[in-house]
Amino acid sequence: MKARKSNILLVIFLFATSLSFAEEMGTTRRVWTGRLNVNTSSEADFSILPGIGNVTAHRIVKFREQIGGFKAVSELKRVKGISDGLFRQLEPNLTLFEKSDLKVLVDINSASEEALKKLPGMSAREANSIIEYRNRNKGFNKVEELLLAGIEEKQYEEIRDIVTILPYVTTKKIP
Repeated sequence: MKARKSNILLVIFLFATSLSFAEEMGTTRRVWTGRLNVNTSSEADFSILPGIGNVTAHRIVKFREQIGGFKAVSELKRVKGISDGLFRQLEPNLTLFEKSDLKVLVDINSASEEALKKLPGMSAREANSIIEYRNRNKGFNKVEELLLAGIEEKQYEEIRDIVTILPYVTTKKIP
C-alpha cells in the first residue's frame, strides 16, 4: 500500500511538473508512451526522448558501442548529459529486451498552430479550426471532439492515434 501511494504521488508530481513547465514556456505538451530499446535504437530514436538532443543521443550510441551493449538501463547514467533526474524521467520509457514501440503523442489542448500543422495531412485551416474550437469550449475532453472541430473523418482516422488530451490550461497574460 505504501509503495502504491508513493508511485501515485510520483506520477502526480511528474504530471504537475510537466504542466507547470508547459504553462511557463507556452509550449505544446507531449506525452511519451511505449518503450525504447536502449540496445537497438538509433541516434534519431534517442533524440525524440525528452531532454535528449542530438549530441547526447550520439554519446549514448557511442557509449553503447564502447561497452558492447547495455547490461542494465541504469548504465545510461554513465553517459555525459544524462543526470539522475533526467534518467528518472526517461526510465519508464526505456527497455533492454522489448521491441521499441515509443510514440510521442501531441496534446491538442496545448498544441500551437505550428505543432498541429506538423500532424500528417493537417492544413493551416484545420489547425486554426482546432484552436478556435479549443478556445471556444475551454479545451477538448476527448479526441473524438476533433470531428466537432471540423476535422474530416479521414483526417481524424489518420491522427487519432498520435494525439492525446491533457487538461486544458489557460495561459495568463502578464500586464
